[in-house]
Order: sequence, then structure tokens, then C-alpha cells
Amino acid sequence: MKPNFLKTPFEEEIKDIGLLIKNIEAEIHQTQKGLQKTESLERLKELYKTYQGDDEIISSLELAEEIKNEKEEYKITTGWSGLDNIIGGFRLGQIITISGITKHGKTSFCIDLTNKIPEEKPVWFPLEEGAKELIRKFIERGENPPIFYTPRSVKLYNLQWIEMKIIESIAKHGSKIVFIDQLDFIVAISGDDHHLRIGQTMRELKRLAVKWNIVIVLLCHLRKTRLDINPDLDDLKGSGSIAQESDTVVILWRETVRENNEIIITNNTNVSVQANRRFGKTGNIKMVYRDGHFREEEFSSYRQVQAEANKAFEEAV
Repeated sequence: MKPNFLKTPFEEEIKDIGLLIKNIEAEIHQTQKGLQKTESLERLKELYKTYQGDDEIISSLELAEEIKNEKEEYKITTGWSGLDNIIGGFRLGQIITISGITKHGKTSFCIDLTNKIPEEKPVWFPLEEGAKELIRKFIERGENPPIFYTPRSVKLYNLQWIEMKIIESIAKHGSKIVFIDQLDFIVAISGDDHHLRIGQTMRELKRLAVKWNIVIVLLCHLRKTRLDINPDLDDLKGSGSIAQESDTVVILWRETVRENNEIIITNNTNVSVQANRRFGKTGNIKMVYRDGHFREEEFSSYRQVQAEANKAFEEAV
């Protein structure tokens, strides 16, 4: 005779009671854990009531009072009144990006700026052209070369080496402003993640500017764009993070026209402040590029000059 494996009602009831007891015990355990967690959170909140670290939460009114009591902020003026009126000068810890179409004078513009601020002990990393080539141009024009500090030779094209040289120049000369010419030499252009590496490089440059309390002026190219149209932020080569991470973006454009199937690049220059994080003010400054230097001057456009010349000729005839 086969054994009867069917459980009796009494046995089923015992099983249900055992399961119920397990569920109750689990609930009690969870409740105790919850109470302990709540007590821990309350103790943590009590501790934070007296926290006074550098990163403590304070009100905007306290920050406003701190700002009022600060010493006057160190400022580097460019010596170009129109530009200074817009940007208010450079502040330590800032990234200033200078861009423009190739051969429109980015390096010359920054060399002119260097000449105007010798007291800031400028440091140059001329990765594209080389310091000797820059200085040779002045000697050939019979001019005194600008005063700046630069590595005798370029050992590495990376930010770690650049930071070491910045530290050296700060220690030896008290440098406050650094020029890097230009971005492509410290960001490899190959690979699908080029725009990500540009963003990473820009953030690292910003970190260096803040860490060493300096201004970093970064030169960078534009992507291929029409020569006869004033470029804007969308034309920055490689990544939108260049504009996002920069405190100020200045784009140079020398007036360029197409005439009789020829491209004519004039010396009339538009210095366009297209991003200005500190004050939000943007605008254009007229300059003329003459004898290798940028001068703040008003000018008439090439088309306007041509029209006036044609009119004068017609009247004379």
C-alpha cells in the first residue's frame, strides 16, 4: 500500500503560521534598520549644523559682503581702449581664446598685446612658428623684439610639460600671462573623439589658469569658412567646448573681398569680442594692420573706398 503524502489541514496550518512568523520577523528587522538609519541621518544633520569648512553652504548675501571687502581684483589691460571698454581687461584665472582665419594676424595681434604688457612678464609657447622666427621678423624690420619668456626648445607637446614651464617662469620671473600658439599642437587631430579631447584640454587649461593664478591666452584656428564673411563662434574649429570653456573669445577678421575672380585681403581688421563671460558685453573694434602691427583706427570699407574713388574719377572726367 502506497504512503499518503497529502498533508492534513493541521499540517497546512502549521506551515502557514511558520511563514507568517518569518514575514513578521523580516518586517521587524527592516523597521529596526529604518529606525537606525533615521537616527543616523538625524545625527548627521546635527553635525552639519556647526560645519564651517571652506565649502560650507552660505547665503548670497554673505558672498556679497565678502566681495565688497576683497582687495581690488588684479586686472591686465590690453592697451587698446576699445577692447578694454568691452572686456574690462583680463582677470587672473581666465582663459582668453583668440581665433581667426589663417594668415589674418592672430599671432601678430598677440605679439602686439605682449608689447603692451611687459610688466606682466609674458610667457610664450610658440608651438606653430617658433620663438626665433617671431623675433627674427622684428630684427628684419629694424625693430626691437618684444620682451617675453619662452622655453629654449620645445621638449614635449603636452600640458604636463607646459605646466612645468609655466611654474618655472612664475618662479623665475613672476609671470602673470601665458600665450599658447596654438591649440592643435596640444590636441591630436586624428581619431573619432577629437571634439572630446578638445573639451578635456580646454578644461585642463582652465584648471591651470585657476591653479597658478594666471591668464592663459589660447590661439586656435577656425574651420574652413568663407573668407568674405566675418566668422563667428560657430566657425571655431573642432568643438563647441572652446567657446564654452573660454572666459572671452575674440575673433579677428581682415576685410576680404572677391573681385575679378581674385581674393583681396585688406588691412582693415574687425576685432570681434563674441563671448565675454564676466560682463556679457560683446562688440567690434576697428583696427588697421599696418607694418606688422595692429592699430586702433577707424576705416572705410574696401567697397566704400572703391565707390568713392570711382565717383571722384567720374566727376573729374
